[in-house]
Amino acid sequence: MNGKLAVLVPTFDGGDLLRRTITSCLNAGLDRARFSVIVVDNASDDSTLGSLEPDVMLHRNPVNLGRTGNWNRALELAELGGFTYATFLFVGDEWVKNGGISELLDLMDANDSVFGMASLRIVDADGALVRAGARVTIRGACAHVDSGGLLRRAIGAGRIPFAPIQANVYRLFPDRPLRFSSLPEDSLNCDLEGTVQFLQDHPGVVSIEARPYLLWKERPGRFFTAQDPWSVFVQTRRTLERVSGATHISVDWESANAIAMLAAMRETPRSIPWRQRLAFQFRTFLYLCRDRAGLSARRMLSFIARKIFFGRNYLDLSSEPTPECRRPVPLQTVVD
Repeated sequence: MNGKLAVLVPTFDGGDLLRRTITSCLNAGLDRARFSVIVVDNASDDSTLGSLEPDVMLHRNPVNLGRTGNWNRALELAELGGFTYATFLFVGDEWVKNGGISELLDLMDANDSVFGMASLRIVDADGALVRAGARVTIRGACAHVDSGGLLRRAIGAGRIPFAPIQANVYRLFPDRPLRFSSLPEDSLNCDLEGTVQFLQDHPGVVSIEARPYLLWKERPGRFFTAQDPWSVFVQTRRTLERVSGATHISVDWESANAIAMLAAMRETPRSIPWRQRLAFQFRTFLYLCRDRAGLSARRMLSFIARKIFFGRNYLDLSSEPTPECRRPVPLQTVVD
């Protein structure tokens, strides 16, 4: 039996971007019977909500719950609505037309998966491709991995691949449900840490789909692109230390440092002025060189060569033995 997906759209004064986001989801090609869009308004001041599609479910918070407080309220509504799965779609982002969401749901249904993730496309405000976001490298169009094994590989390598959460699908559980920390000091990486905790609480099969369904827009004003890159770097290292302690998985800091340097060079938002980007990258280089694990040129060159010659990501699962990737067999019409 197919589980139903709640597409959670938290919003505050979403304006025209909210309408575009919802329209992209409704027109992405996923069977309408398989999902519902739930807009959770965080006490907006604008009048956008009155012009939404009639089949969109709308909840208005009487007071502003904060960014992650609104995420958690959306999850509560999905659980109360009896949905099997939940994913997030943030205002300004869009779904790919005929993208991989249908295949990912099929995989999760067929394999009783607790968690699903897909690649994504990172685009600028005009929709031009900035880079692909594969997150992990798999063999073929899809893969299944054990959640514990995925955590060991990811945390051990120093690359936690669970952001953005809009490219994740979570199975909903009545006990120990998925929740994100609303503490201000946790705001940057609460998505990563919340997902790690979720996979610890609910071990099982993780389904990975190679085809993207999310367009993540690198635009001015969104939460991540508005952050100081040095603060992101420091807080992400602290997150890695915390999840390592919580899971008792040791980090290979030589690998983590090499990945952090390459990420600083490649993934710093283009909206940041080039002088500021260079200053951040140089500061990161000095910090990692002085770190106890150091900055290994050999590790960096290995990652670069693997990417250029084999198209493989930092977190490469392509050589891992994984269960057979079973897709449901579609019904065939046979002519007599």
